[in-house]
Amino acid sequence: MPLALHSNGRVESESSGLLLDRIRLGLLMILVGVAIVFVGTLFIYPDRPMINVVQAVNFITVAGALRLLADPSRRSFNFIVGFGAYIVTIVATGAVGILADDVTTPVVILVGMSVVAATLVPWSPRWQLVSVVLIAGTAIWTVATVVHSPRLFWLQNVGAIAPTLAATVVISHLLRRQRAAVAHAEQEWRSREENLREANQRLEHEIHEHRRTEDALRFAMRELDHRVKNTLATVQSVADQTLRSSKSMSEFGTAFSGRIQAMARIHTALAGRRWEGLTVAELIELVVGPYRRHTDSVSVEADGTFLTSELARVLGMALHELATNAAKYGALSTNGGHLAIASRIEPSEAPRLHIWWSEEGGPPVNPPAHRGFGVKLIEEALAYEVDGRVLLHFPDEGLRCEIEIPVPSVSA
Repeated sequence: MPLALHSNGRVESESSGLLLDRIRLGLLMILVGVAIVFVGTLFIYPDRPMINVVQAVNFITVAGALRLLADPSRRSFNFIVGFGAYIVTIVATGAVGILADDVTTPVVILVGMSVVAATLVPWSPRWQLVSVVLIAGTAIWTVATVVHSPRLFWLQNVGAIAPTLAATVVISHLLRRQRAAVAHAEQEWRSREENLREANQRLEHEIHEHRRTEDALRFAMRELDHRVKNTLATVQSVADQTLRSSKSMSEFGTAFSGRIQAMARIHTALAGRRWEGLTVAELIELVVGPYRRHTDSVSVEADGTFLTSELARVLGMALHELATNAAKYGALSTNGGHLAIASRIEPSEAPRLHIWWSEEGGPPVNPPAHRGFGVKLIEEALAYEVDGRVLLHFPDEGLRCEIEIPVPSVSA
């Protein structure tokens, strides 16, 4: 519907423009004809100045009408001004014939004007009929005034032009139908062209979106391949190190299962965030939360520091090892134990995140006799993979751990 309204408005605008152009062309032809006749009568009828007065009035009227016809959107105004100048020309032609005692020339001119008007101006047959009636009336007025034997003249001349005048009305009707058919055909063609253009634009947009989707899928496949390879390498490394540090297959199964489950929880959370990362609080809850014995056994004071996916993965595994150790041997192994975790970021040109892990209320703590895989993972993984620093202390009241890692300057 909007396209149809747009097309109809465009057709009406073009029709108004055509009407204005044709009216101006017709009045220019009249203006030239009047000027020629005006000059001719100066030599042919030098003793009849009223002829030139009538021609001058006609010339001024037509010239004034031409100056008023400028805006195509003023269709009714343009039609009235043009038709008014046409009527003045018809009456002036008859008046000049009377003043010159000449009937044949004005009648021929009037018939010619009728034919030209019917073929030139895109108006309705009704207006053409009105102009024919005016021309016929002007011709009768001229003949009745000049010719002393009008009956014989009507039979020999005027009677013969009546069919021509009537034919101009038919011509106007046929041309109007032809113009309407051409305009309709052009409108249909433009409508189809507009539809094709819009369809082509939609197709181009769909192709562009399809290409973007393909590029995104290729990138996602490459990213997935990269992450799967890294994950498999990590799993293999964890399996090897866990196996080496385990005293039995039962111990290996428990330790390995816990580490893989921790990795799975971290990966699931990161996948839900489209691998953008996690906050420190979210990561602590994700990794340490499953080891709570009751609501008050773990307290967390963490800001909204945001960790990238790589930082979250490495730090999460380190926190998992601390939480596993606390659940087996430390504060989370008894109902009366308590674990406090706090974090703070130190803003600078290269900001670093500090995490404090403090246990109390659990069994007495003894420094480990040997450095197992868990301790190595906590200390070495953070140092090697993210340039971190880990300090472990083993006072009697409970394990103390301070972690320092670099983080991006953007906070969640």
